[in-house]
Amino acid sequence: MQAETALMNAETALEMLGASATDAQRESAYRTVQQAADNLVMALQANGGTAAEVEAATTARQNAMNMADNLAQKIEDDAMAANAAMMATAAKLYAGISAAISSPSSTGAFVRAAGYTAGGDFRVNAGLPADASAPVTLSQDKEAMVASHRGWEGMKFTASATGGGTYEAVVYSNVGEPTPGAKFNVQYTDLDATTGERPINNAGTAAVQELVASSRFDQSAGTKEFELGTNLQRVIISGSFHGVSGNYYCTPAASSTCAVQVAADGFTLGGTADADNSFSAGGGTWRFKPSDPNALVTEMPDTNYVSYGWWIYKSADGNEFRASAFEDVKGSVPNARNLNALNGTATYVGGAAGKYALSSSTGGTNDAGHFTARATLEANFTTNTATNAVTGTIDNFIGADGEARDWSVELKGSPIRDTGQIIDATSNGTVWTIGGTAAAASGEWVGQLYDNGDDGVPKVAAGKFYSTYGQDGKLVGAFGANLEK
Repeated sequence: MQAETALMNAETALEMLGASATDAQRESAYRTVQQAADNLVMALQANGGTAAEVEAATTARQNAMNMADNLAQKIEDDAMAANAAMMATAAKLYAGISAAISSPSSTGAFVRAAGYTAGGDFRVNAGLPADASAPVTLSQDKEAMVASHRGWEGMKFTASATGGGTYEAVVYSNVGEPTPGAKFNVQYTDLDATTGERPINNAGTAAVQELVASSRFDQSAGTKEFELGTNLQRVIISGSFHGVSGNYYCTPAASSTCAVQVAADGFTLGGTADADNSFSAGGGTWRFKPSDPNALVTEMPDTNYVSYGWWIYKSADGNEFRASAFEDVKGSVPNARNLNALNGTATYVGGAAGKYALSSSTGGTNDAGHFTARATLEANFTTNTATNAVTGTIDNFIGADGEARDWSVELKGSPIRDTGQIIDATSNGTVWTIGGTAAAASGEWVGQLYDNGDDGVPKVAAGKFYSTYGQDGKLVGAFGANLEK
């Protein structure tokens, strides 16, 4: 019977959904079974089916309907709970979003700033505590995978706040790609002639920390210790140094273990420097032996680059958020120069990222989280001093749920200073449009052009922006863009 075959097919499809099926998929499948069983009941009744057959089909229909109804109720309840949670999150994030204010080294409750120290550490100042705020140093979370965004490398940084709470930042940087270098035994002429090993010289410096790697150095913060195995005189750990695979060997000092400490750009091996500049006191004496001394080292990505991104502080009880954005240079990247003598136009295209909150207690939209977007700047160097010498657009928004948003933010016209500064568009300098409806001009944006090319045109643009959408929306972000050729 055709109706009986349809029921069997529907039940088979339900069984094949698997554990990863969503409630909505299961509800739909049960509805299909219910309909197939209903059709079978009618077919049996019309064609003289036995009472037992009709009863079995009726029971199958009722069971499927019950399961579908239960799932439908669960979906509705989950949606209500999710909406309530989003409303609460949106309200807290709306209250906590603000434009970038001052610098990380400033003090006071008003500070909302982030950036790099001269030594390369990344720090955030959220204005806490209010009477003597100070920057908090964040460490890179090497376990977190942050996808690159429009060609700029992504990284995540975290820290715990004194007295509870957490800091989190997502940073995008135009870091150069690694390239092959010299042979290991040419790059490092201090290999021991007998053992083929070398001390890890100056292991407390950033230039060496970033060269140290091993899957066993897997902590995201603090120190990890290694003890000697039975009948071993040294700890042996496979890994790589300067991109060349091999083994690390550590001889612990008396009454100590071998220690590896997380650093801003990698790992520090051991404690304080001894006579041969390997690290021994409190953390063991470390040496490295390449598997192939003729292997080419991998030159690390450059340590001088432009970065942008967002950060957020969350209190220990989860009731307070503070969030903003930043743009800064790590190492040394020159500002643009002599732009007053430059003529012509240039377009810069790249990415943007930040935090947003749409908060309504009257039935409007509640949506909050982080976003990524496209950033475009149009610069006219012939009219540097004009109020519209540079304009910008942030569009192609992707929200916290990974779905597109029909938004755009206009960065209104501003002059360009001789050294590339864009700092005059600070009064109602942005317009946020949602679904084709623009809000009143609000907020501010600032920027900087970097690194003149051979033709005098700056190669990189970066900046930060803050915008509002009436009384219901706040958005803060930053951007980094490369000269479009």
